Amino acid sequence: MVCIEWDDSLSVGIDIVDEQHKTLIQRLTQLSKAVETSQGASEILKSLEFMYEYTDFHFTDEEKQMAKYAYPGLEEQKKMHSEFTTALKQLEEDFEDEGATGSLADSINTYLLNWLVNHIKGEDVKFGDYINEKSIKMDMEE
Repeated sequence: MVCIEWDDSLSVGIDIVDEQHKTLIQRLTQLSKAVETSQGASEILKSLEFMYEYTDFHFTDEEKQMAKYAYPGLEEQKKMHSEFTTALKQLEEDFEDEGATGSLADSINTYLLNWLVNHIKGEDVKFGDYINEKSIKMDMEE
């Protein structure tokens, strides 16, 4: 199992975004562990559903802020967010069809966790730099 823990290399420099990313990483790690240890279908499905709902909330919130502050990378972010959400939904469907297979665990570990970390370190850091360069104080609840 891949175990990713939060460290400063994952910070985008926007507190509320960092907190949401911490939650995503923590829950993906829990999901991976649940699948690998066959914790039971209801627990795994609940984790998958939470991840889908939370990523939808997070991505929508992030994109709203990107639009508000005229972030030039918004359209690319939307595309990447959509790809991740689609992959997550596919994993949920795979689990409903096949159960907690080794393939599902591998997909979570190799695709979802890697995608999230690479996306944060690459694309989301660019957004953080943009916000910080413009000295914008963001409130994601706006």
